[in-house]
Amino acid sequence: MTLHKAPIRCSVWNRLENRKRVFTPSLARRSSALASSQTGIESSENNHEFFEYTSGRWLYNEPLRLSERRLKFNIPNLLTAAAASVDKPVADIKSIRKFAEGGFNRIFDISMRDGSSIVARLPYPSTVPRRWAVASEVATLAFVRAHGVPAPRVLGYSCGDVAGEDGVGAEYIFMEKLPGKRLGDTWFDLSEQERLKVLLQVVELETKLFNINLPGSGSIYHARDLSPDTPRMEIDIPGSVEDGLCIGPYAALRWWFGERGDLDIDRGPHTDPCLVLQAPAQKELSWLRAYGRPRFPFERAYRETFDYKKQDPEEHVASLVEYIQLAPHLVPTSSKLNQPVLRHPDLQPNNILVSDDLSITGLIDWQHSMVLPAFLAAGMPNAFENYGDEESMSFIPPQLPHDLESMDTDDQARVREQFRRRHVHFFYLGFTQRLNEPHWRALEHDTGLLKRRIFNDAGSPWEGWNTPLQIDIVRVAQNWSQIASADPDGTVPTCPIVLGEEEVQRRTALDESLREMDEELERINGYLGVASDGWTPNELFESAKERARLIKEEGLAAVSDDPWLREMTEQNWPFDDWDEDE
Repeated sequence: MTLHKAPIRCSVWNRLENRKRVFTPSLARRSSALASSQTGIESSENNHEFFEYTSGRWLYNEPLRLSERRLKFNIPNLLTAAAASVDKPVADIKSIRKFAEGGFNRIFDISMRDGSSIVARLPYPSTVPRRWAVASEVATLAFVRAHGVPAPRVLGYSCGDVAGEDGVGAEYIFMEKLPGKRLGDTWFDLSEQERLKVLLQVVELETKLFNINLPGSGSIYHARDLSPDTPRMEIDIPGSVEDGLCIGPYAALRWWFGERGDLDIDRGPHTDPCLVLQAPAQKELSWLRAYGRPRFPFERAYRETFDYKKQDPEEHVASLVEYIQLAPHLVPTSSKLNQPVLRHPDLQPNNILVSDDLSITGLIDWQHSMVLPAFLAAGMPNAFENYGDEESMSFIPPQLPHDLESMDTDDQARVREQFRRRHVHFFYLGFTQRLNEPHWRALEHDTGLLKRRIFNDAGSPWEGWNTPLQIDIVRVAQNWSQIASADPDGTVPTCPIVLGEEEVQRRTALDESLREMDEELERINGYLGVASDGWTPNELFESAKERARLIKEEGLAAVSDDPWLREMTEQNWPFDDWDEDE
């Protein structure tokens, strides 16, 4: 079975999913994460830098991106609450500094006169789910700490309806400041042995998570943060000071995106793996029936492929119904593969803190964590995988070519980066095979990657095209004898979905067309120096804007002999402001 590496589809949904940013050498060296502004505690309500996003610019729709991140709150009351969280008077606070602006939160460093510090993390108004996201992360941090995973200790928090009772005017989490620096600052410059040291520790920590017994799938909460009528499953942690932890509804973004937060639907928790598979698709069906309407593909570069026509949501409804029919047959017969597992939701170098000798001192950013059956939770972290490379896919030990020194500088850099990716991929898998048997068991199933892909695509919000799910269904049908679980009598049931050859060819051609566009967009974004959502560092904004202008001139000139195509190209140009709901 041949699977392509899944592309980073460009949509408002994936823009939110990728707010944690694809981790690449170029972005690592000009990260948007840190934006410091030192100030005393006398900072006033007019200190706009605390309320506004200042860590980068957007090439298009910048006012909308900034409004999503605009958060006004009461600074003195935040400091009062911070001091109280460590049993100190507010007079003991020396300063507050905006330390970082990530995809979903603004982070402040609050320094005390005794030299200690508190990290204050405030979600943006656009961060969902309100209440659930903060409550779940607080409980998840307590849970992983109780099992020996280094993570920040929560000192205090406020979420949901009670977020205004202390006068702060925003949700927040106060955490201890862990020692160490972000691995992302040096990840691409490490030697082979240094990378191995880090990867070994990562796999050791993941092994702890895979060996925890959990009662079901969902997200982790303190029972005190759930309303009495919220379904939950109690978590037992023998010998731990943490009590009242439970599995409750999924806190992952896809369950609450847009109007989905208003739906009265089943968000878990679940003990039946079949329900885990089907529930995200049922969620999307509920949304489509309530809010679905014809729309253009969100990614304007795709619109030419669809003849610049609005797409009917009923096509996606049909695909979701097909997926729901397939889902019962995707559940493994092995109980070990169905064991619920918690994993870090974004395990990449910027969320790993290390000491000077590269000992891991903390894993940060557990927001939107989920517990899922092992066969769905499994998978290589995006920052470590190298799928799409034949040697990596074949699990071949990587080696640098013998003629490396004879290559020119550019070729050497390309070959060394290829080797680095292969090296990380190979040894992450090697350490997992040696140390984390439950994860390896799930990874070694050839069909696991396709099961996880179709599960994720079925639960992704619809935004004007459903080609990923359609091609997933084709792949499942084509590999049915390998992917479907056998009945109790040992026979493999007949695939409930039958696709004609013409339909298979249509879906395949459409998928290939969009993949080509993804590659072209990735190339252009690299040339412009912007991320998939148009974000760029402050210092590169003007040059990116000028390059975008020149590319547009060239693009329009290329279709100048076709008035209609020129008009469509200009109306749907990917790097201009536009209505994201059209």
